[in-house]
Amino acid sequence: MADGADSIIFVGGAPRSGTTVAHALICTGDDVSAYAPEISFFRGFMSAFRNGRAAWDQHTSAYFRDRDDFRDLIRETSDLALRRIWTALGGRSILAVKDPHLTPFFPDLNLLYPDKARFVTVCRHPYDVVRSRQEVHDKSGLGRPFTVGDASAVAREYVSYYQAVLRHGFGGRHFMFRYEDLNSDGLRARLAAFAGLQGFDTSRMWGASADKVDDDAWGSPKYNRAIDLTSRLSPLAPEFREGVAAICAPIMQRMGYQP
Repeated sequence: MADGADSIIFVGGAPRSGTTVAHALICTGDDVSAYAPEISFFRGFMSAFRNGRAAWDQHTSAYFRDRDDFRDLIRETSDLALRRIWTALGGRSILAVKDPHLTPFFPDLNLLYPDKARFVTVCRHPYDVVRSRQEVHDKSGLGRPFTVGDASAVAREYVSYYQAVLRHGFGGRHFMFRYEDLNSDGLRARLAAFAGLQGFDTSRMWGASADKVDDDAWGSPKYNRAIDLTSRLSPLAPEFREGVAAICAPIMQRMGYQP
């Protein structure tokens, strides 16, 4: 990314897994961009990259010399967006951005930015993720109760996001950790080292966003405050747990979560 950041940190994980607070923490490091909301619009570039490669033989190859030529186009296009983001967030040497829904595209980003990108993936116990998504459902005013089918859909999305990164080799440029360990000094030290930082300054959490109020269904009262890992919701109801545990078993075992 010419005339931009020296390195880019993409923060991801399943929605409601703690990506926002992890991103805010990383942004307290020296020489890291200011904290800002997720770059949801950027997903379109990654969808174009994936779709173009999938349709290479049928369509895409007609317009490019080879696959590398197509990759160069997508990188040039995404560079324009990332430079705009980098400038808007202060032009620091490390650009840190987040979007949970970019997580399945981390392997694609790795192909585009093998020299600059690093990837941080936050994992959280699936029971807590599903319970938080149940709250989002209820706050969204959909007019119907959260069902076993809804819980299963969230669980399948959860597994697909984490399997996407666990199945890919990032050459040492991927750091995955449990949300529940975020207050561990050891975990923070390893995360800082991975990001190329001396440490974090939690007194700078959230930056200027502390003056903003996020009152939509996806907002959390924990935003713009000190890191608090205690649960604020009641436990996931028993009727949801069996199905969620069955679907999420591979990730739960990998990350050491108990049913």
